[in-house]
Amino acid sequence: MRVVIQVLLSGLIAYLFGGYWPYWGIMVGIAGLALWLKGPAFHSFIGGALGVGLVWLLVPLLTWSASGSDLPDQVAEIMGMQNGLVLAGITAVMGFLIGGTSALTGNLLGKLVQRNKFY
Repeated sequence: MRVVIQVLLSGLIAYLFGGYWPYWGIMVGIAGLALWLKGPAFHSFIGGALGVGLVWLLVPLLTWSASGSDLPDQVAEIMGMQNGLVLAGITAVMGFLIGGTSALTGNLLGKLVQRNKFY
């Protein structure tokens, strides 16, 4: 259940602040969210990764389909790709990896500074 909450909150942070903050600012927010939610490290990674990856995939695709622009295809052609969907997929994979490592960093930072019961 905590993973689902983290996916939703990470996606919400990425969506709401994506136009105002640089990507690294969003990743600091996602690390703070993972630090606050705690839990297993793998769950934090998956929660942050899916949240950011889905936003970085769906927002460009929805914008592209609503506008009917040729710009994504043109940019993909300049970069040597077949079409704009490949470019959107690469963007989503980058968001997945960056969001996951940010959440994992926040989670492990929380585990590093928490008090240990054995001492």
